[in-house]
Amino acid sequence: MNNAGYSQPARSSVRSRPKDTRHLSAEDDRAARYQTVALHALAKLSAGDVRPKTVHRLRTHLRRLQAYLELVGEHRNAEIMANCASRLSSFRTLQVFERYLTRLRAAPSDIRKVKDCIRKKRVKLDRSQVYLKIERRVRRHALSPTPASPDWMADRMEKLRREHAESLHERISEATANPRRKTLHALRLKIKPIRYQEDWALDQAYARPEIVSRLKRAQSVLGDYEERAQFRKLARTLHLKSYARILKDWRRAKTRARTLPAKLTGLIDALAGRGLRLVESGLPSNRTTSHELRLAMARYGVAHPPA
Repeated sequence: MNNAGYSQPARSSVRSRPKDTRHLSAEDDRAARYQTVALHALAKLSAGDVRPKTVHRLRTHLRRLQAYLELVGEHRNAEIMANCASRLSSFRTLQVFERYLTRLRAAPSDIRKVKDCIRKKRVKLDRSQVYLKIERRVRRHALSPTPASPDWMADRMEKLRREHAESLHERISEATANPRRKTLHALRLKIKPIRYQEDWALDQAYARPEIVSRLKRAQSVLGDYEERAQFRKLARTLHLKSYARILKDWRRAKTRARTLPAKLTGLIDALAGRGLRLVESGLPSNRTTSHELRLAMARYGVAHPPA
């Protein structure tokens, strides 16, 4: 047990970090800082500080480490970071739900029910030693040596942007043709890591800050819908008095989310090399949108499924 209040794994199981940080690349140095922030948040959680901002900080930095590992091709370790973040998803949802109900001025009985769910979830996390298990994985798998070439990130980003254009084509086509929660959530999950990877390039000459801001807006719309869908399910399960108001909020979020995919055709061009607007003014039909997507993919020589 260390001074931070949590156990450390055996020395032999922990990947050592270079002692002379002057030899770290800028990307490695940033990843090391993110690892430190994540470990600090885990120490606070282990010590009983389970405030929403602490959980949020941990999950955000786990996602950033996931993006870093994907950038350097460490897909197995990236998946480990993603799984670590997912282990706290339901806890985070309950915390956000409590804050949402407070803003909604829901009945005190509703808030008490959610608080009780949070308490039970916290006990379950403590008994399962989830924070300790995440800590061990962060220490072992969060860092990876980057390729030796100083231009590795530029080359990697160019390759990834074309790959993202291809995979987004599939997700956008599916969500446009069938804008249900499942397909919209899949699109959101695809957008999230792309946004975090683009964040890594923001201080470089090939940065695309306009793509980052547009990805954030799309992520926000889709995230609001997924969040409201979770709130609706919780409200129904817990028989909350505020269910009708939550249902109304969910419907509004659903309407916004279902119109979003048809507005994202320009993202293919932006990622593949041409910076078009992410959100178009019109709402084209599904057939027109699919045609535009195929044209954008063909323009840059990116493979796509047949029409």
